[in-house]
Amino acid sequence: MSNSFVTISRLTSYLAICLALLSTAYAAPVIASSASLPAMKLISRGVPSYASSGNGSLANDADYNSYWRSSGVPATLAYDLASIPSMNRQSLYLVWYNDATYRYDHSLVSGLGYNNMGSYTIEVNASAGGGRAPTSGWVVMESVTNNTLHSRDHVVTFSGYNWIRLNVSVSDGSPENRDVALKMDIYDATNGVTDGWLFAGDSITAGSMRHTDLSVSSDSFTNQVGALAGVFPAQQNAGMPGWTAADMVAHLSAWLKLFHGRYVAISLGTNDAAAGVAPDAFYANMSALVEDVLAAGKIPVVPTIPWSRDPTHAKNIPGLNTAIERLYREYPDLIRGPDLYGFFSEHQMLISADNVHPTETGYAAARSLWANAAAASVYNNRGVAPSHWR
Repeated sequence: MSNSFVTISRLTSYLAICLALLSTAYAAPVIASSASLPAMKLISRGVPSYASSGNGSLANDADYNSYWRSSGVPATLAYDLASIPSMNRQSLYLVWYNDATYRYDHSLVSGLGYNNMGSYTIEVNASAGGGRAPTSGWVVMESVTNNTLHSRDHVVTFSGYNWIRLNVSVSDGSPENRDVALKMDIYDATNGVTDGWLFAGDSITAGSMRHTDLSVSSDSFTNQVGALAGVFPAQQNAGMPGWTAADMVAHLSAWLKLFHGRYVAISLGTNDAAAGVAPDAFYANMSALVEDVLAAGKIPVVPTIPWSRDPTHAKNIPGLNTAIERLYREYPDLIRGPDLYGFFSEHQMLISADNVHPTETGYAAARSLWANAAAASVYNNRGVAPSHWR
C-alpha cells in the first residue's frame, strides 16, 4: 500500500469524524434571545446582470469560486431587480466581496490589493426591467473613495426603482491586477437590517472565513448556513494576519461605523498567546471589543482560541480561554461561538506542520463549525453542515 493511499485514507477518516462531531458541543453555542430576529432574504441570485466588460452573471450566482472580473476601469455592474416584488425591495442591503485580496484592510499591513474597488458609486434607476441595462437616468445613492477594504456593505433606499449598479472609477489594485473582481449579493432590507456577519480576527479567520474553496472543496459560510437553516446570510471576512486583541481594539470601532450588519464574530488570541499577553490584559482588550460591538447596536459572537501544539501557545492559550469564559459569564448578550479549542485538541491532525495554523482541511472544518454555530444560535436550526469540503 502506497504512502499516498495511507495519507488519503487517514484524511478521509478524519473528515468523516469532523462531520460527525460538528453537531456536538463544539458547534452548539448558547442561544441568545436578543438574536431572534428574522433573517433577510437574498434576492439577487440569478437575476439579470449586465457588466461593461467581463461576465456579469458570475457576480450573482451561487458559486463563490466564480466572480465577475472587469477588463480595467472604469467598469460597471448592474442588476435588474424588476422581477422581485416591489414589497420585497423597498430597501436593499448590498454587500460585495473581493476574496482575491487576502487581508481585510491591506493598507494597515503594507499589503496589496488585487482587483479591488478603490472609488465607486452605488446607483439606482427607475427604467423598466426586462432589457439591457439603461444608459441614462442613473441616480447616485452613495459614493466611496479611497477604499482599501476587500468587502463592504451598504443600505440603499430603493422604492420606485428597478435597477441597481456599481460604477467603479478607480481600482485599488496592484500591477497586473488593476481590474475589478468581486461577488455582489443583495438582500431585502425592507424591514431593516436584521442579519449580516462580520468576522473580525487574525490569520486563522482570514484563512477559514473567505468565501472560496481552499485546496479542498469547502462551500461558503453563506451556503452552508443556507443548507442548514434555509437562509443565506451575508458574511464579510475581516481577518488580519498577525493581529492581537490590542491591535483589533485600535481599529474595530471605525470598521463598525461602515458595517451595517448585525453579528460581529471576534476570534482572536492565538497571537496574544505567542506574545505572552497576560490573561487579565487579554480580557481587558476583548471586553473592550465586545463593548464596542454592543455600543454599535450589534451582537458579539466569541469562540474559544484554537488548540495549538506549539509549546508557547500550548502553555498560554488555556489561560486566555479562561478569560473568554469570563466574557461569557459577564456579557449576557454575547453569543458563544464554536469551541475551536476543544475541536482541534480532539483533531490534532488538522493542525498544520507549523503547529499553530490549521491545515486546509482544518480551515474547512472551522468554517463548517461556524456555520453550525450560526444555525444553532441565530437561525434556531441544528444539524451537521453539508460535507462539500470532503
